[in-house]
Amino acid sequence: MDVNQAMQIIQDNYKCERNSFIYYLHEKSAFDKEGFWAFYDSLVALVECEEVKTPELTRQITEIYQRILKYFMFHFDPADLYTIEGFPKVYIGYIERIEYALMAYYSGNMKLVIEDDFELKR
Repeated sequence: MDVNQAMQIIQDNYKCERNSFIYYLHEKSAFDKEGFWAFYDSLVALVECEEVKTPELTRQITEIYQRILKYFMFHFDPADLYTIEGFPKVYIGYIERIEYALMAYYSGNMKLVIEDDFELKR
């Protein structure tokens, strides 16, 4: 994935554009694996791109992650009617992937996102 594609995926998720991962969580109450991996890959693609890491982009990425976590929490809240269709049984692997991608993005360290180091595989 190139930097322009990665930036577009981040923007689409931030704006909750149709077919983004956030769009499926928010509008369709569904876990879209393809959208998840697109978001994850966009983070990884930006890890070593210091020229595009603006405070605004970093804030947007952080807000997207916060929204994802909130939707996951709403899914488990017995007092909330919101449920995510197709929610993975082993969801912690997805959270772990995003956490490590964020740590890699913030630090510029690609070693944090070595594919073989994760239990969750594509």
